[in-house]
Amino acid sequence: MTIYQPDLYCATEEFSLVGSQLNHTLQCGGVTIDSWIAADPSLLSTPDPKGEWWKAYLRGAVPNSSSPNGVIRTVDLFCGPGGLALGVGQLAAELGVDMVSELICDQDEGAVAVYSANHSTRLRSTNSVTSWVDFRWKGRSDQASFTYEPEIIDPLLADALPNIDLVMAGPPCQGHSNLNNHTRRTDKRNELYMTVPAFTFAVGARMAIIENVPTVVRDRMQVVETARALFESAGYRVATGVFGAHDMGWPQTRKRFFMVAHREADPIPFADISRVLSEARPRSLLWAIGDLADRTEGSIMYQPADLSSENRARIDWLFDNNRHELPPPKRPPSHQNGTSYGSVYGRMLEDRPAPTLTTGFMSPGRGRYVHPTRRRTLTLREAARIQGFPDNYRFVVTPKDPPPRTRIAQWIGNAVPMSLGYAAALSVLAVDQRERWRT
Repeated sequence: MTIYQPDLYCATEEFSLVGSQLNHTLQCGGVTIDSWIAADPSLLSTPDPKGEWWKAYLRGAVPNSSSPNGVIRTVDLFCGPGGLALGVGQLAAELGVDMVSELICDQDEGAVAVYSANHSTRLRSTNSVTSWVDFRWKGRSDQASFTYEPEIIDPLLADALPNIDLVMAGPPCQGHSNLNNHTRRTDKRNELYMTVPAFTFAVGARMAIIENVPTVVRDRMQVVETARALFESAGYRVATGVFGAHDMGWPQTRKRFFMVAHREADPIPFADISRVLSEARPRSLLWAIGDLADRTEGSIMYQPADLSSENRARIDWLFDNNRHELPPPKRPPSHQNGTSYGSVYGRMLEDRPAPTLTTGFMSPGRGRYVHPTRRRTLTLREAARIQGFPDNYRFVVTPKDPPPRTRIAQWIGNAVPMSLGYAAALSVLAVDQRERWRT
């Protein structure tokens, strides 16, 4: 990996095959990042070297760089199974930086165990983040500021944390989701957003990345504007925006909102990142999962869901009639007079990206989740691939006592796709390395 200072406004990405090496050069925000992976010589004539790069990632390849470039020590709040950390870790590896997971926190004990097993986390907790940091703020929206400097309450925790470089967080999004028709935009959980700038300031981290659903910007409590003002009142520089996985060529139509902050430098504008990573067309669903169609090994990750006789008949009808939509007479009685969820019981299209995955992707009654070429819904491993989890990512930590498939589906469906975390990380990690290089 080499980092130098070309034109600050130049943004390019190039993939090339040289011998048995697949090279990736990414230039954005005054930084050029060079990395590579070992490639199968049969790929020398591939028309899609970027696709081969990401296929290698999905099969467990880790990029190399020309020289080590230090470490970044991370904390992940509301961490889930570690999807955001995958994107951050992938970019860190391309930069030649070792990502060290110091602390993770989530009230889902199983998700914490999965994250820790895959990222070798040093400290983990299921306590509420609010019990760790003492802070108050005044004002709201762009008038918000901390009443006093936030600090870590537990001295043992404060002493246990070394110099933290990056705080990641995915505060609960149910309060912002369009699927929540009860407390949407006014859910008190939305204020957990403010714990992130408080914790970041309290541990002295240089960087922060927060992710959430795009509708968070319409929260009536103005959590995005308030969190931004809290970061800025503490001396951080902030960028916000929405990234779409399909806009970057990934085979899923999924969007997430990100806020990034850096204490010493302006983050790379999201528009520049979107421009350099964008592709004219997303890759197809079968690009991601085509080779898994007939994998039948005993792992829970490859086992199809058990379906009712009614749902098996609905899937058979789709295939027997070469259709992708189920007509009203074939739907449950409650749908036969019309429904606003027309994709429910639908069959996925093999030559297009997958729709946004939810936690219900193993049920045909929860969305368009019928496999495009097999008479079943998605398996756990197929959904994990679509979300950007590599095949060596372990969701079953103790094979003798595996979690229920519904739990694993919940972790996968709620996760941040790797490609989106990668884009957000580029905004702050690249400039962070540029600033370190300057000094």
